[in-house]
Amino acid sequence: MKKILTGSLIGAILLFGWQSLSWTILHIHEKAYHYTPAQDSLLSAITNTLKSDGQYMLPTTPPDASYEKMEKMGKQMDGKPWAIVTFHQSYKNDIVMPIIRSFFIALVCVILVCWVIQRLGRRTFGAVFSTVLTFGMICFLFVWYNQHNWLQTSWEVLKGELIDNLAGWGLCGIWLGWWYSRR
Repeated sequence: MKKILTGSLIGAILLFGWQSLSWTILHIHEKAYHYTPAQDSLLSAITNTLKSDGQYMLPTTPPDASYEKMEKMGKQMDGKPWAIVTFHQSYKNDIVMPIIRSFFIALVCVILVCWVIQRLGRRTFGAVFSTVLTFGMICFLFVWYNQHNWLQTSWEVLKGELIDNLAGWGLCGIWLGWWYSRR
């Protein structure tokens, strides 16, 4: 149990620490979100139109639309502009709770990785490192690359997430590889 707890705590610090650096000091994600000088007029139009928080796909059919209507809209949309908008009625300038939640998410993820590592037959540095890196790549592929597949998320977004997964889980893998291969 000590192996899992110590390994997970330090691994989570490394994973969370990398992600913090990549979003702040290293600016790895700076090209993921574009600036437009029309942001005030766009936000005003969106605010006057959308009345509840949520994610909106524009255009789309109403939730009760028939398959035929969905298919027809799909054909009409072909080659035309579309957007996905995540809308919030109110911005909260509070980073404390998101930081705490993000760290605990990292901790739970690393605990799960350590649980898998505990079941490895031989816990060599290479076996542990590759297991941890595989976990990071599964996260990237299933979440971010799948989003690219279905919603054409741009390479500018994917690149930062890929770097985060390789570097963050790579650092965690180096630590856990050393920690679990010690005699």
